[in-house]
Amino acid sequence: MKSFLRQIPVGVPSLIITALVIYLSLAHDPFHTSELPLFPGADKWAHVVMYIAVTAVYMLDYAKHKLPHHPKLNVDLALTSSASVLGLLMEVGQLIMHNGRGFEWADWTADTMGAIIGLLLVRYWFMHHFRTYFLGRRHHAHHAFARRRKRSHRHSHHSH
Repeated sequence: MKSFLRQIPVGVPSLIITALVIYLSLAHDPFHTSELPLFPGADKWAHVVMYIAVTAVYMLDYAKHKLPHHPKLNVDLALTSSASVLGLLMEVGQLIMHNGRGFEWADWTADTMGAIIGLLLVRYWFMHHFRTYFLGRRHHAHHAFARRRKRSHRHSHHSH
């Protein structure tokens, strides 16, 4: 599975998730949800989950491009903002297309909340697992050792 994932060109997962979100956002009723008995606010939760996925894919796609280096926070924030802007554009698209769906600030708020949750989940929890999977444990052990050595060198340097 790892070799298959390594062969996927950078950018392709981001294009796929973007195309999927465009379809799901602009199609009249892609899953025939109008016929399903859903709990109140179910569509908002769908927006949150969808934009967690968008942000995660954008961040992991970029992280794969940067391996073995860590993506910088400003890049992760830009990718998160891009996901939120995508949500806004989808709401504007619904307004313009007159396809039975309309612009809702609450949907865009849910998109943005999902993007922020995606940022937090990937950056502060999942990225370690992603990097370990692609780089292996030895790579992480080596960098952890180097960081400890650098820190201890700084502390010993300041104590003289």
